[in-house]
Amino acid sequence: MKWMETIRVQAAAGKDKSIVRSLKALARDATNHPDYSGFLHATVYRHAVVPGYSAIHLFWDTEHPQVHGSTLGLSLMQTVRTMGLADHAVWIEDRINQALPPNQEGYHE
Repeated sequence: MKWMETIRVQAAAGKDKSIVRSLKALARDATNHPDYSGFLHATVYRHAVVPGYSAIHLFWDTEHPQVHGSTLGLSLMQTVRTMGLADHAVWIEDRINQALPPNQEGYHE
């Protein structure tokens, strides 16, 4: 099953570049770690308008999602908490069945 962890952090203005650098380093370290079975990749984002507001998404494919977060996600959460206000959430992929005809639930153009 595919699922994703989102960790967002809001840091003080002026720290946005250092936050993004830190998140990228954390993502790189996670990608190269051999002990995270089912870990696919990590992506770092920064808010388009709000300085210092950034996020890291961890993508997984495991038999069962870890609904309270992975060891990696919880560890990253502890790290980003030192940078500012932080939030952690787990999202489970819900695929849209593309084979449904128009006007039926789940169909999107």
